[in-house]
Amino acid sequence: MSTLRSRLLLGVSLGWLVLVAALLAYSHLSGGALAQRENLTHLEYEAQLIAKQLERSIHVRQQALARLRPSLVLNDSELFTQLQRQEGLLALFDRLMVFDAQGEPVAAWPPFEHGGPNIATRDYFKHVRGFRRPHVSEPYVGGETGIQQVMVIEPLLDDEGRFLGILGGNASLHDGASFLNLRSQRIGEDGHVVLATAQGQIISHPDPSYLMQAVPAADRLPLLDRALYGWEGSGTGEQLDGKPGLMAFRQVWSANWVVGVFLPVSQAQAPIQRYATQLRWVGLATVALMLPLLWWLLGLGLAPLHRLERQIERVGRGDARRLKLHTTMRELHQVAEAFNRLEDQRRDALASREAREAFLQAVLASSPVGMFLADMKGRINYVNPALEAISGFNVAASRTSEWVRRVHPDDRPAFIEQWRSTLEEGADHHLQYRFQRDEEQLWLEAQVSRVELGDTALGFVGMIQDITERHERETRQLWEAEHDPLTGCLNRRGFENRLEEACTLQRRVSDQILSLIMMDLDHFKPVNDTAGHAAGDELLRRIGRLLQEAVRQQDAVARLGGDEFAVLLPACPIERASDIAERIRQGIEALEFQTDGHVFRVTASIGVSSMDEEDRDGGPLVKRADRASYRAKHKGRNRVVVQAGLSEVVEAGRD
Repeated sequence: MSTLRSRLLLGVSLGWLVLVAALLAYSHLSGGALAQRENLTHLEYEAQLIAKQLERSIHVRQQALARLRPSLVLNDSELFTQLQRQEGLLALFDRLMVFDAQGEPVAAWPPFEHGGPNIATRDYFKHVRGFRRPHVSEPYVGGETGIQQVMVIEPLLDDEGRFLGILGGNASLHDGASFLNLRSQRIGEDGHVVLATAQGQIISHPDPSYLMQAVPAADRLPLLDRALYGWEGSGTGEQLDGKPGLMAFRQVWSANWVVGVFLPVSQAQAPIQRYATQLRWVGLATVALMLPLLWWLLGLGLAPLHRLERQIERVGRGDARRLKLHTTMRELHQVAEAFNRLEDQRRDALASREAREAFLQAVLASSPVGMFLADMKGRINYVNPALEAISGFNVAASRTSEWVRRVHPDDRPAFIEQWRSTLEEGADHHLQYRFQRDEEQLWLEAQVSRVELGDTALGFVGMIQDITERHERETRQLWEAEHDPLTGCLNRRGFENRLEEACTLQRRVSDQILSLIMMDLDHFKPVNDTAGHAAGDELLRRIGRLLQEAVRQQDAVARLGGDEFAVLLPACPIERASDIAERIRQGIEALEFQTDGHVFRVTASIGVSSMDEEDRDGGPLVKRADRASYRAKHKGRNRVVVQAGLSEVVEAGRD
């Protein structure tokens, strides 16, 4: 016992003995499952015996009625006497009855006190009259006797198969001698037999209050519900009284009945419970005897380990740098040496990590780009000074919702969706959005990536830059690239882009008509020649403002060059476009321009056209509108020419 291995071996051996005892106990307890299977097999056997017994009883009664049937004559005055002499049948039934084809009683023994009921409306009478075959009725209450009973029926037919009536024998559900009474058949102390019809009415039960009652709903007794549809088998579930039980079902096909044999679970498991109780006391006694011995042995075996534990705690607190053991156990010396090696490596790694963290902190603090670190749940745990300066508030000490609140409402849904995708799926987050810093609105560019070590995700690192100046510069450059600096209208490039977008929309939404107005100014050259280019530029600016005021916000006004202008009218029929063109023509005609004592008037030659179904792009539309403008100038200027396909409408003004 000089090594830790031998001492642990002793403890494991004792533990193994306890484990074997537990396994033995479990094997005994698992006998419950075997007992359940055996009980279910026995219940299936009992249910099969009872079902066969009922089949034979019904068959005997049907044969007896069939033998009597040929000798019966409905109008025979000796019919009562004939029924009275059927001692064999009267031993099988409580009463023999004969009814005619209209359901009226003809004869019965024992006789009815009040002549007997008419059964023409009874389901069993309708069934036999319709199918003309032997039948066993559903349980019913006798119309004259008030007794709960069933009837075994034989149809009465003439030689040509015409229905004459029925011959029936009643069997009471309460009669202890009836073949339907299965109350006396017990399975053990509390097991019992239930007989029900396929329609769900109980014929026999140990508790008479259940007779003629409907079986409970399928969610309570699913196996019985399946049996009512013809299933045969066994299983576990609730009994009619709500207690858990084992049950088996068999069909009585000749009567369309179901036999159910029930055994309470408590009765089935009683022997196992008694055995388990005895085994439990034996196990407790064994453990009680072993605990003191096992406690003493483990105390002896683990004493050196406790000393090792105390030394490890001292190293952890920093009171010692290495383990020093005084023991003869080779294994503990090996553990101490391994621990000392790991402690040296840990100290070296800690020093190296602290150095790297110091460098990283310096890099992050000196970076002009805003940077942050977040955990896997998106909680910010580090923010560098640059990000504090960009945001204008203490990001690390605030909730994430504070940052989201400062994002522009129009950009907020995209920001939230990308951030959620980054947290849930690890997708890179790259987004430009507007951000409110106090009273100032900034444009920020954010890039967030997940940090992974092998297959383990550690968190997220993000960089945020203030791109307000760059965004404004790009926006201004984009505007200048598409607009005429003199008039503020679109230039030719901007016009072509809007035309392409409008044509694309036209192809998608075919019921919206795209129209185009193109115009040249008349008599503009004298303005430049007489008053100079500055005056001409001012006149062009006025013309640009006039055009923009004459159209809708979604329309596009462009100066294509010199004194040539165009107006793009999406979702505008050509008739409406023609009215707009005429209003523009009148506005230009009424425009009076004065400079240096000179008064100038200009007019416009205007062409109007609309998108045709055969146009694949805006080229044909521009050509038609330009051709119409040329025709307006050719026909005398100061007029509107509308060209849609091959048709042309000319509206002339004064030259």
